[in-house]
Amino acid sequence: MTEEWQAPDRYSWRKTLFLHLAPGIPFTLAGFFAAWLVSRAGGSTYLALLLCIPLLAVCEVGVLIAERKRLNWTWKSLMVPRGSDRVSILDILLSVATLYVIAQVAAALAAPSRTAILRVMAAWLPPWAIFNSLPAGIASSTLWLGLFLSGLVAPIVEELYFRAFLMPRIPVSGRWAPAVNAALFAIYHFYTPWNCLVFFLAFLPLATYVRFRGNVLPTILTHCLFNSVGVILVLAGLPLPFN
Repeated sequence: MTEEWQAPDRYSWRKTLFLHLAPGIPFTLAGFFAAWLVSRAGGSTYLALLLCIPLLAVCEVGVLIAERKRLNWTWKSLMVPRGSDRVSILDILLSVATLYVIAQVAAALAAPSRTAILRVMAAWLPPWAIFNSLPAGIASSTLWLGLFLSGLVAPIVEELYFRAFLMPRIPVSGRWAPAVNAALFAIYHFYTPWNCLVFFLAFLPLATYVRFRGNVLPTILTHCLFNSVGVILVLAGLPLPFN
């Protein structure tokens, strides 16, 4: 049974899985190669991943542009999907605050599983292939680059791609689409499999919000916060809460 926000042109399961997961493959391969090169030059895995974000953005924006021509939808309809209501600035701010708190609590609950999986994988992965958290002594220029690419570019592109574009086209009823979307979004981060449960629990509230409210702007802002707060704390000389 479809809901108003779900697109009439829903995809097959094969296309759904491909479009959700495929962008993560070149990003992960490029990220590992860049991490190996950067580590040999004395740099960090974090910088290597940042340098690969434009590749990820090109892949996902490329799909959006190609499907826009085929399906003849507008960018406005992508930002404000079917069935959405106009919301005030106060509503947006309250939504962002609520979503961010819920996402952080959910991520904290999944932290033990993350630690356990990372401990096992760290035994057979080289150090340059592991991105756990922001490394100590990282250059401020890298952190500012992270704020732009990871804190702004990636969240905007990913929310438009995953939540606004792909989720309404998942071939299941509306009540299950957010869970499927959040699960595939978590898996698509192939380069950090230890974060799979963390990402699923953190982004399930965002996907659910889009289902019920039909507005992707609060999820974009929440995603930006989720990716940026740690970088801002390090720039300010403050400790990371879960480091």
